[in-house]
Amino acid sequence: MAKRIVVILLSLVLLAAPFAAVFALAQNVKGVYSRTFTAELPRKYDYLYAAEGEKIVVVGGSSVCFGLDSALMEELTGRKVADFGLYATLGTKVMLDLSKRAIKSGDTVILAPELDSQTLSLYFNRSAVLEALDGRWDMVRDIDDNDIGGLAGAFLSYLSKATDFRRRGIFPDPSGVYNISSFNEYGDISYERPANVMALGYDANRPVDLSPDIISDDFIDYLNGYIDDCAAKGADVWFSFCPVNRSGLKAGTTADSIYSFYRYLSKKLHCRVISDINDYILDQQYFYDTNFHLNDIGVKIRTQTLSRDLLRAEGDNRTVKIDIKDVPAEATPEPTPFVIDEPDEVFVFTSFGRGLAVESVLPAAKTLTSLDIPREFDGKPVYAILADAFSGCENLTSVTIRSNIVFIADGAFDIPTLKSVFIDAKDSGSMEAGDNIFGSNTSAEIILPDTESYENFVTGYWWSLYGGRMKIKSGG
Repeated sequence: MAKRIVVILLSLVLLAAPFAAVFALAQNVKGVYSRTFTAELPRKYDYLYAAEGEKIVVVGGSSVCFGLDSALMEELTGRKVADFGLYATLGTKVMLDLSKRAIKSGDTVILAPELDSQTLSLYFNRSAVLEALDGRWDMVRDIDDNDIGGLAGAFLSYLSKATDFRRRGIFPDPSGVYNISSFNEYGDISYERPANVMALGYDANRPVDLSPDIISDDFIDYLNGYIDDCAAKGADVWFSFCPVNRSGLKAGTTADSIYSFYRYLSKKLHCRVISDINDYILDQQYFYDTNFHLNDIGVKIRTQTLSRDLLRAEGDNRTVKIDIKDVPAEATPEPTPFVIDEPDEVFVFTSFGRGLAVESVLPAAKTLTSLDIPREFDGKPVYAILADAFSGCENLTSVTIRSNIVFIADGAFDIPTLKSVFIDAKDSGSMEAGDNIFGSNTSAEIILPDTESYENFVTGYWWSLYGGRMKIKSGG
């Protein structure tokens, strides 16, 4: 372990930088990300490796921690359960690597990654992993040797960012569900989630494509290697499915295409697929804020279903009742009344859930240099900004949005002249953004009103990938 850490740190050190200074600085910035969502990774790791006896380990991304009641599963199966799923941005590969050494004879591993082209690949986000480790360099011993160079290459950037946070007294402390305080002792999300909070009831930015094309061949090979290693230790390995929002399925998905996806996995994997994928495609009222994240009642249904599938696979005749009689209440974002001085007839709106979305601007507005998105129009709340909403705005340099916006489509800010988007909001978790909202614009900045907002957005579930664009408003 010590040798590996030395290799990483030595490879980071610039010729002019003393090793001791870099190592000391790395130790000094520990804890900067300790309140964030990804800071749960070391705690999950420790829980997994401390678990005694024959255990059930569920491996995947955030659909595991948002979709598993470990205490209930222990009650239904009679065995210790370790929730080892956290965040798709880390990559499924790192969760496999970090868990493999903990698997012992008699254990049962359930693989349930998100059904997405990123999570079903060898994607490894070195920056996100470093932030999640946040000083726990002992965990590096379990990361694949092929990724060590990537971590080394990203280390100085991580160190610079963390040092700047500490210098300014900023310790990212996200509000809402994406805070480390949302996890219980099992590593499950215990934050109260009574209803679906998505304005459309599904994430339109990320439709779920149940096609074999989303699975990379090298990922299948890597996954099979993991399966074989665990089996060689005397562990059982099964594949199940993450929960999927039926409303979020890609257009054209059919019963035949779903079955073909299931059959492809069954043929390719070195382990048995123990679940019927259709049992995990649930109606939108059981989801929370993504097409894979369940709300409280959805968690109960998924946990019961997974426990039943596991017991059946093992030949256990115990009955697990799947209780789906409760239907969560609907939730709709509540707009705050607000009046702004905006030219008449600027925006073209279209229906979006129970409110409106900015679809485009009228010709008279295309000469403006700044636009302020209203909270409401004609008595209806404005919830979203759609792709190409500002097409033709050749002079536009700034856009202002507020907390009423809950959905920003990919390409919404694809404006060559745009220099800044001012987000006057605190909670990043209630504002869903696509993975490419700026399109080809690589220089536009995100301006936040104060340190609190910055802390929420820079580590936000939807927003962390835009962290390099973020700045605090002068004087904020």
